[in-house]
Amino acid sequence: MSFGNPFFDRISRFFRFVRNRISSKMKKTRTSDLTKRQILRLTTQHRFPTWRQWKCLPRVLHSGERQIIRISLSGGFVVLLLFFGWYMITHRTEIAAPGGLYTEGLIGTPRLVNPLYANSSDVDQDLARLIYSGLFRWNPDHGLEPDLADTYQMTEDQKTYTIHIRDHATWHNGTPIRAEDVVFTIQAIQNPTYRSSLASTFHGVTVSSLNEKTVQFVLEEPFAPFLSTLTVGILPADVWRDIPPKNAPLASLNLEPIGSGPYRFEKFTVDKKGNIRSYTLIRNETFYRHPPLIERLTFKFYSDTQALVNALENRNVEGASFVPCDLENKLTNKQTIQLLRPMTSMTTTLFFNQENQPLLKDIRMRKAFALSLDRQEIINNALDGHGQPLYAPILAGMVGYDPDVEKLSQDLTAANTLLDETEFKRTTPDEIRAKIRKEKKDGQLQEVRDELVFTLSVVDQPEFIRAAETIMKQAANAGIRLNIQPVAASSFYETVIKPRAYQLLLTGTQSGLDSDPYPFWHSSQIKDPGLNLALYVNRDVDTFLEEARKTTDTKVRTEKYQAFQNLLVKDLPAIFLYQPTYTYAISTKVHNITLKQMFVPADRFVDIENWYVKTKKVMK
Repeated sequence: MSFGNPFFDRISRFFRFVRNRISSKMKKTRTSDLTKRQILRLTTQHRFPTWRQWKCLPRVLHSGERQIIRISLSGGFVVLLLFFGWYMITHRTEIAAPGGLYTEGLIGTPRLVNPLYANSSDVDQDLARLIYSGLFRWNPDHGLEPDLADTYQMTEDQKTYTIHIRDHATWHNGTPIRAEDVVFTIQAIQNPTYRSSLASTFHGVTVSSLNEKTVQFVLEEPFAPFLSTLTVGILPADVWRDIPPKNAPLASLNLEPIGSGPYRFEKFTVDKKGNIRSYTLIRNETFYRHPPLIERLTFKFYSDTQALVNALENRNVEGASFVPCDLENKLTNKQTIQLLRPMTSMTTTLFFNQENQPLLKDIRMRKAFALSLDRQEIINNALDGHGQPLYAPILAGMVGYDPDVEKLSQDLTAANTLLDETEFKRTTPDEIRAKIRKEKKDGQLQEVRDELVFTLSVVDQPEFIRAAETIMKQAANAGIRLNIQPVAASSFYETVIKPRAYQLLLTGTQSGLDSDPYPFWHSSQIKDPGLNLALYVNRDVDTFLEEARKTTDTKVRTEKYQAFQNLLVKDLPAIFLYQPTYTYAISTKVHNITLKQMFVPADRFVDIENWYVKTKKVMK
């Protein structure tokens, strides 16, 4: 019988050979063994050998044939094994798996891990971000999005917001999150006895629960950035309600909190003096988005950046919340550390105080100052190049950003031309400009040089000192002398910012999740605690800012903010210098970190539930 295929024909011939070989052996062997006769009879009944026939095969083959069979079977087994190995290698993939630990160093120590108070400390804010969650959250890819909120509605007059809470969201103690928790939190913030720094944020807001899972906010007037204020963490009413408001800052819950975020509090350790040395969080297995992958996070605390970088270098921690550019070069174990540099919402600006220095009332003076500055050189010297030049207050990616706003780049010729029009002259290109006046001394008129000198107040920190020194050198090219006045960070606000005690001020300001520049540029914010540091007054600007924050129409807000910026650049009450990046050091063992932009340092944890250190193999 032929199969029409050479391979199967060869197999058929092999089996005929086996059958004939068995038959021949059985005929030559005189035996009464019933089994062999049965086998012989079976060979005539089956064209393909049976299992019993295969078992008898070694008996009927001579040694050479048996050796051939063994080699063939061994070779086939090896080929099969290699094929299996190849298949497993090419058809398996590595995916993230739950488990593992990560240790990070922070500067400072935890005191009030509580959304009501955490804004005053980066450490408290970092921990609160991991432990608590708000109705909304900021996503670097999608902007503001619901968090504890499931859905929400806004009335046409933009004054009433109705928010529905996720059905399956629970506290770390297992109890469900209800509308009364939201009401309690907002009313606690509004209650002056709690002394929360967020109180002004919810001024004029009425909050109430409509049912167990629905909360309603009513505003006195429309406020476009309102939803961004609802990123504040929510407190569990049941565990906080019995604590008197005046005692809230002293409650043990501030260090052993119960929240609803991706991680829950596990323990903290203290040294002999009672200072907290480490703080450990464990993943929330019931987190409503999805449980984080890293099992435990441990934070260790250090007094300053130098101590933190030393700990990172000595591998006492695997990451550092912040590494200043002047200490980056001291890191020698860079093969185990990844340095991430997201853009921040921090802006470094030079403010003019025209009230304290009348010479600055002359727009020619302010404009000449701006034309003398090279922003990129300032960034290179102050930040080792890690920043972006800035010409207006609203940052790229935010509502109202205008890429076409007027940019006053360095032009020393134009700067000197403007200053030549003033009373301050110079006879050589290298000297400081001066106003020459006559003064009678000892009965004779003598020439007196009143040099063009300003005092530049700056916080005594390396970045700002380097920036100030660069600005001083650049201004000198236009004949302007700057006297740098460093002030300790601990007293900078009370002695400089609060009383507006400066002529020129070099400092950083930070935008919120919404681009609303009202707190920095509306005339109502000139006095402390307002942040109009240039003491700027322009009624048209006030109108644009007021109208922009009363509508949620992005197109209208953009038009208002761009009009505001055009006026601001024209009036030049300040010089916008740069937007710095934030350097975050983290172990290379941690994967899937997508850090693009930050508003506050705690934003580095925005997608921490997706980070992982453990992996496992699975079939594709």
